[in-house]
Amino acid sequence: MTPPAPGKYLNTLAFRCTPALVADAAVYIRHLDEETWKLWDDLDRQCKQRYRNDSAQAPYSIATLVLGILSGGYVHFAPDRRAPFLASREPLDSRILRRVFTLTHGLALGDKIDAIDLTTPPELAKRIADLREEHYLLADHLTPTPGRQPNSPGWVYRTVTWDLARRLAAKPWAISDSKEITLQPDTTGGLIALDDPWVNDQGGRFALSRTRLALKTLPNITSPLLLLTSRVTHIADSLIFSKTALAKQPGIGRPVLELDLDGRGGARTVNRLALDALGRLDMDYSILRTMAERSTREQQLLAQARAENRPARFPRDSPGQVWPVRAKSASFPIGVGTGMHHLRRLRDHASLVFADAAEPLELLEVRMQFPHRPTDPERISARERARRKEERASNGRSGPLAEPGNAFPSPEAIVASVKAAGFDTLRIACLWYRDETRLRMLDTLRRVFALDHVALDPQDDQELELHPGTISAVFQQAGEFLRPGRAAGREEALRKDRFALESRDGVLIGAWCETEMPTAEDATDTDAGDLDAKHQTRSILAALGVPTQYLLGSDDNGVIHPKEGKDHPAEWALLDLYRSLGIIDDRIANALKPPSTGYPVDRVAHVGIHVRQQNRRKGERGRPKVVITASALVPPADPVGTWTLIGWSSTRPEWQPYRAAQTAFHATSYPEGTDTRTYRQRWDEAADIVERALQDLANELDGIPYAVTVDEMASRRMWHGLQNIHQGASAETRTSRYWLPGSTLHRDDRPQAVIRVNIKDDEVPSPVSTTRVSKDLDSQPTDGETATTLYQVTTDFGTPVWILCNVPRSYDGAGAGRLGAKYTRWDARRSVWSDNKAERRKGEMSQNWYSMTATEIYPLTYKDTVPADALAIATAKLCHQTISWSDRIRHPVPLHAAKQMDLDHPQYRRTVQTDGKEPTSPADA
Repeated sequence: MTPPAPGKYLNTLAFRCTPALVADAAVYIRHLDEETWKLWDDLDRQCKQRYRNDSAQAPYSIATLVLGILSGGYVHFAPDRRAPFLASREPLDSRILRRVFTLTHGLALGDKIDAIDLTTPPELAKRIADLREEHYLLADHLTPTPGRQPNSPGWVYRTVTWDLARRLAAKPWAISDSKEITLQPDTTGGLIALDDPWVNDQGGRFALSRTRLALKTLPNITSPLLLLTSRVTHIADSLIFSKTALAKQPGIGRPVLELDLDGRGGARTVNRLALDALGRLDMDYSILRTMAERSTREQQLLAQARAENRPARFPRDSPGQVWPVRAKSASFPIGVGTGMHHLRRLRDHASLVFADAAEPLELLEVRMQFPHRPTDPERISARERARRKEERASNGRSGPLAEPGNAFPSPEAIVASVKAAGFDTLRIACLWYRDETRLRMLDTLRRVFALDHVALDPQDDQELELHPGTISAVFQQAGEFLRPGRAAGREEALRKDRFALESRDGVLIGAWCETEMPTAEDATDTDAGDLDAKHQTRSILAALGVPTQYLLGSDDNGVIHPKEGKDHPAEWALLDLYRSLGIIDDRIANALKPPSTGYPVDRVAHVGIHVRQQNRRKGERGRPKVVITASALVPPADPVGTWTLIGWSSTRPEWQPYRAAQTAFHATSYPEGTDTRTYRQRWDEAADIVERALQDLANELDGIPYAVTVDEMASRRMWHGLQNIHQGASAETRTSRYWLPGSTLHRDDRPQAVIRVNIKDDEVPSPVSTTRVSKDLDSQPTDGETATTLYQVTTDFGTPVWILCNVPRSYDGAGAGRLGAKYTRWDARRSVWSDNKAERRKGEMSQNWYSMTATEIYPLTYKDTVPADALAIATAKLCHQTISWSDRIRHPVPLHAAKQMDLDHPQYRRTVQTDGKEPTSPADA
């Protein structure tokens, strides 16, 4: 093997999935022909009519669950129109298939289980059973073709992890030099450490280590990639409130069963129809019966507790055979995240099991320099660093050699941006109803603008000068307007108090408001949400054209009293208000400063287009809503001038200053979905809306070139040219109307490039460490634990892909502790309580353990003269330097700003963090 060239390499949990890796693994496939699929589609249509629900589907989960239990667990049925198939790891008996699909067909149409005649199967069941079962070696479908994207059949992606997971589970996993963990495969093709659960310090609460294996592609790499991701899965006390459960199947060598539970919260149980089908077939269904019996017991406990008007208490013994998965991770005594050491050991385990067949993805560090941010420690020479270190040591001091700077733009930069927007001054309207919150706002402004706090005690309506003649603040007591409650009367309260909030007469106004989460003793969850004043008042102020940001005045522990000089939430809120106002200081110009020679990224407008589908909530009708927002960083005509930020939304489709576009968007409801559009028509219409927006933007920019950034996961269904399989292909191969954003426009109006970014953890290779190879051939490579730089993927052909590594502040910041850096959760230290303060220790199991994250950057240029590497570096810099956050963000500035317009919308669907999601920073919330 040729030794790697000198440089710094990124190690990830990504391996090329080659024929050598899968070895002799095989699966059994039945391909549904056209007639069989039409019969299934007819059944699907009958189910929609029967349940009067266009979202209803024929319940194929009955067949897959029954067949999985009967055949060892590995079965996947995909009745997709393009390439429908039935896959299994073991051969399926045609007679059993006929009986299973006969029951599935009858149960789907509402027949009683005992009334279904197994001797007269419907045509659908007969055809599926009579399909030829093909035995395929996976290796035969993973042979790469030089210069071509991988194009393995869909069933390969669904089944390849079955055998790979079993091989990884066959050997104990060494998580330290003295400890090994037993892994078990599950029916999804993943791994679970079921015999080694994590337990909280007090006992009685459990969590599991789960590893997901997935086959994905990256552009211009001839083999698919095997990606591994690991997470913490919290185990619930009860089955009846869980959506998913894990269960040990009886028998040797069977994978852990993962199954979805039916019913509503408080009454969830196993799929009753599958249970009936197994009983009718006289097959062993003890595992499902065990779960059904547990559900019945728990429902009885819940009913008794409600009758006695007390909280229900469920046993907290070790789950044993059935492990209900907790849907939400909030308020659980075991934190989320596995930590970096866990991931490094997982990579070591995969390399040990697969040996030379595991060919890792190669990523080499890019030679570039990130812009120095105001929040970064001062840059000093090595000599000066040594001098300061010696001085601090002699004075008996420790800590950083250089303190971070100020996260806030300078008053001069704020004024320059305000004037570029056509105003003379900025006024911050501070609306409050607790004196404690008023003092927090006042103290934050005092620190940010370096004011003498002795002289600060403004009365309501009194203008407080923050910067001479140009920036001021006004405090207003607005309890009737801001306190939680029903929406009625809020507009009248605002009129009655006569707050001067509209931007006019050369004064730009933004509102900084107090808020709190509503609580109601007798309110349902829906009613409590209706009491949230934040969303109600945002709409009202948006209708007046007033950008807003909110500061939490109280939480579950009462009124918030931050530590002296450390009110980070207030500082973040003020920074985000600047973003809502569209204030752009000189940091963006500094970040995009091009090298002495190269593509002039500082003379290009950088555009972000955010697309999201909001599905129907309870009580809503119509198709899902498609929400589109956009923003653009526009360079000044004079290179030393001020950048501006403009915005756009599908509810107000015109380019305006960002503050106006955002308030116009927040003042209107999301667009309604219609019942007349098919899936393809819905997304073609969304792409058409973006095309018109880009045409308008080209007219607005009047000759300024621009580049468009989109999120891959949200956008690839709209533009086929974004999909990996189509890289290097022609637009003629598309099945959607659009190839790339702007592709239908005249060549002079098209973007210079489309930059595709992806931040989804199970789609982007997980970084675990680095290795530096020296130019000195006699020197050994040196390893590093984390990385924060940009890496270029070594592709087989075509345009490369870049990966930007991020280390969350919660892992690497001051006092973070770097939990998980040296050991896994199995060695987490327990809490220690002592009268001696020096001996006290907070337990580590309850805390969140963070890992590196990654942003995938892939530029697609319209012109050969536009270098992809320059755009990749510019995108990385716009993630590194933000406009409203003191650290990095996962999306670059223009896409982040577009996304925030949607996240702040009063109708945005807000959900708590789901189990397994590893947090990074407030900027990713």
